[in-house]
Amino acid sequence: MSTEKTNSENKIALVLDNIVKVYGTGDTKVEALKGINLKFRKNEFVSVLGQSGCGKTTMLNLIGGLDRYTSGDLIINGRSTKEYKDGDWDTYRNHSIGFVFQSYNLIPHQTVMSNVELALKLSGISKEERKQRVLDVLEKVGLKGLEYKLPNQMSGGQMQRIAIARALVNDPDIILADEPTGALDTQTSVQVLDLLKEVAKDRLVIMVTHNPELAKKYSTRIITLLDGQVTGDTNPVKEEVENDKKEQVKQKRSSMNIFTAFALSLSNLRTKKGRTILTSIAGSIGIIGIALVLAVSTGFSAYVNKLQGDTLSTYPLTVSEATIDLEDFQKIAGKVITDETKAQRLAQKVFVRDGFGDLTNMLKSNRLTDEYIEYIDDFVNQKNREAVRKGEGWAYCVQLGYGMDINDYIFSKIGYNFDNTETKHTVMSVNTLIQCMLNMYEKGIESTDMNFSASFVREYIPTVCEIPSNADLISSQYDLLSGTWAKEENELLLVVDRYNRVSDITLAVLGFKSIEGVDGYNVTFDDVKEFTFDQVKEKSFYYVNNTERYSKTGSNYLSRVYAPDSESASGFMPEIPASAMEMKITGIVRIKDGISEGVLDTGLAYTSKFVSHILNDENNINSPIVTEAKADENPSKSVQVVNPLMMNEPIKYTLRALGGDSTVSKISIYSKGYAEKETIKTYLDKWNDVHEQEEDKVRYSDSTALLFEALNTTVDAVKIVLIAFTAISLVVSSIMIGIITYVSVVERTKEIGVLRSIGARKKDISRIFNAETFLIGLFAGIIGIAFTYLVSIPLNILIAHFIENAGSIVSLNPLHALILIAISFALTLIAGIIPSRIAAKKDPVVALRTE
Repeated sequence: MSTEKTNSENKIALVLDNIVKVYGTGDTKVEALKGINLKFRKNEFVSVLGQSGCGKTTMLNLIGGLDRYTSGDLIINGRSTKEYKDGDWDTYRNHSIGFVFQSYNLIPHQTVMSNVELALKLSGISKEERKQRVLDVLEKVGLKGLEYKLPNQMSGGQMQRIAIARALVNDPDIILADEPTGALDTQTSVQVLDLLKEVAKDRLVIMVTHNPELAKKYSTRIITLLDGQVTGDTNPVKEEVENDKKEQVKQKRSSMNIFTAFALSLSNLRTKKGRTILTSIAGSIGIIGIALVLAVSTGFSAYVNKLQGDTLSTYPLTVSEATIDLEDFQKIAGKVITDETKAQRLAQKVFVRDGFGDLTNMLKSNRLTDEYIEYIDDFVNQKNREAVRKGEGWAYCVQLGYGMDINDYIFSKIGYNFDNTETKHTVMSVNTLIQCMLNMYEKGIESTDMNFSASFVREYIPTVCEIPSNADLISSQYDLLSGTWAKEENELLLVVDRYNRVSDITLAVLGFKSIEGVDGYNVTFDDVKEFTFDQVKEKSFYYVNNTERYSKTGSNYLSRVYAPDSESASGFMPEIPASAMEMKITGIVRIKDGISEGVLDTGLAYTSKFVSHILNDENNINSPIVTEAKADENPSKSVQVVNPLMMNEPIKYTLRALGGDSTVSKISIYSKGYAEKETIKTYLDKWNDVHEQEEDKVRYSDSTALLFEALNTTVDAVKIVLIAFTAISLVVSSIMIGIITYVSVVERTKEIGVLRSIGARKKDISRIFNAETFLIGLFAGIIGIAFTYLVSIPLNILIAHFIENAGSIVSLNPLHALILIAISFALTLIAGIIPSRIAAKKDPVVALRTE
């Protein structure tokens, strides 16, 4: 038994073979160790004595792998370390070495449990096993029940016990103690040395001390150093057992996982709450700036898209027989500049541009053939039919125009009293009364020196318009206030504005109000200010066909006016003809709240069936006036019409104006939105791709494209400029975070040394500080985004006060929010690269000496 124990105790754990350590270079070289030759048994308690500066701590650091020898060899369990790389030394420290320092070197922001289990985390031990091993070793050193205390809540002896527990928890082969009792009183020193003596029973303990008495009392061997050389050894290893080696076992390399790095960084940041919060707030300033710019631009773009969606309904994509080519328009406007054009700037000449040719080329004729109409119908109404049934699709409907003014076909009973006597009545077409008012207004302008046309007045008198055939489009934009939706040819809707109003001019033209007097170009109406819904629906209108409406007078045709209160005269008939179709208002509608503009003007709205009725009415298409206009001997295919209420020149009416030509003159496509409109335009462009002849090509008109394109371009330009400015503050704040991270590196230098002493790699140290910058960047990003969302509430309330139906103008896209948070921590990670590398490159020996 005695021989067996002796053999076990004499097995070699460590050999220092002529170890030399030199610090500095050139003339400043200092030889700290001068050829040290020592062998250490696998279990013994070795005390190293010597004066300060004799090389004790240097030898301890070399044995522990914290420092590198200049020459010689350190042999561990029979294996030379000459070929060791950084990773090998890290693994060696993690698995084979346990350090106990004079100043404890505990991480202050970690609990007792966390301090002790760090080495196990680097070893990749599972959470359950880590916890059990930590509890076992804490019980062994007498600290059971104190697992969740912080180091600053412990006494000096307890902190040194924590350090010993940390050294023991990974069951290392060697314990290195550097002045472990230097900061302790005598009683506590005895307790610590008793503990180390107990530990030395099954492993090698090497202790550096200045106290020879304690060394003699507790050590099994004392080595004395002087000026870097061994001057004494009380129990040297015998040569005959030198080669009694243990087979090397490959140990798992130490590695700190990302969660450990984050936990260490988060714990450190938590101990500096004030600085962390202020740094995060400062870092969030740039994020707030960019987020607000994006929020406003996104919200404004959504508002513009909403306006565009409303406008797309009001101003559909149109294909007319005559249109303007937008590409040629941009060329004329000077927006398309070629290299040849640019070269002209350098010549000392004046170049001639074909202005008239440009204007001529800009005007294009479209042949709206049945084939082309079918091409559109295939796309919108057939390929899109299933999508339409699901409430999706590209377009609400396609509306065809035939070049006639429906105002000519709707007659209304008009009251008039020009001489302040009895009110009389006449029945005339809506268009006739409009023309009368325009003539009076024109005369008023002529009586002044104002040099402009009165054509804009017609736009101010909305009267009758067609209801698009898609009911979903109308019901999505308008509320039915009374009655039913108009569906048949003899049914009309009255469209009121947001406040249930219709202008007095429109009401007078439609016969709701009487014309009381005309003075020059001033027209006065009766003083009726309101109508009940029932009164509105009692009003009758009439459709009169061409046969009844026009009578031949000489070479011209007379447009009849029906005046039951007037004496019968040329051009006047006493009553509405029996063939006239009575039309009634079936419903009153108003644009919905939140819709900026709808497809219908205020006034009357008729159905598509009414248009079909006009085009298919035999009394129209076979009427004398249409027959004469169609005659082969009539090269102009038109007739002259005189209105008896207007004593101006006869008006030329074409077949289309008379409803005698059913060929399509205009196609209107009501798309469901901007993206859908682009899909439709792509489809229309394909027609031109397959039709090579210029006369077969068809060009469409998108009246909103240039406006919204310019608006969106402006918004994007402003957004880019503002983001560029705010990005400067983001960069500045990132640099500031980099500086704060460097300060943290300086503050945590000793922690770096401790982590290196238990086997942390350089990349692990770098990972810790990268995690810290990541967390600060994440906090900054979250603060910035949270502030943006918070401040958007009062901003939207304020904007809504000034802009009706604006919606959420300040609206940050969640995707943008996530991207900004990602940018925030990405920039802080970049800013922290240099400080984290500085931390990784710190000499662990120097780091451990830092106070």
